[in-house]
Amino acid sequence: MNLPNNKIIFLRDVPSNIKVNMTSGWRQYYFDGSINDLSFFIRSIKDYNIYLLIPLFTNSTSLKNATLHLSEPFFVNNESNPALIIKFILEQWYSSGFSLNHTKLIKFSIKFKRVWFTNK
Repeated sequence: MNLPNNKIIFLRDVPSNIKVNMTSGWRQYYFDGSINDLSFFIRSIKDYNIYLLIPLFTNSTSLKNATLHLSEPFFVNNESNPALIIKFILEQWYSSGFSLNHTKLIKFSIKFKRVWFTNK
């Protein structure tokens, strides 16, 4: 399955004739919320690898480190558009209804795992 770099493709958008193997474990990448840092993450993805992402915000002052999942899982590869992804993440944040101040107390991160597509 080819991923376009001009729109976000969610897990729910995968056609029913394609199986998504999601057996790899989840990992987390912390970033500073900038396009440059997200670009570094995207460029570090090896050719032909596809990752499933969930953008997160974590409040590091909470006793339980409360985490907000900002969207449904979506796919990226090393040709994904970091500006589009940052714009999407910020839109999700602003529409979430939370009015926390953007300080060092909020950690930006991405929960991700490698996935493989096969025909059913």
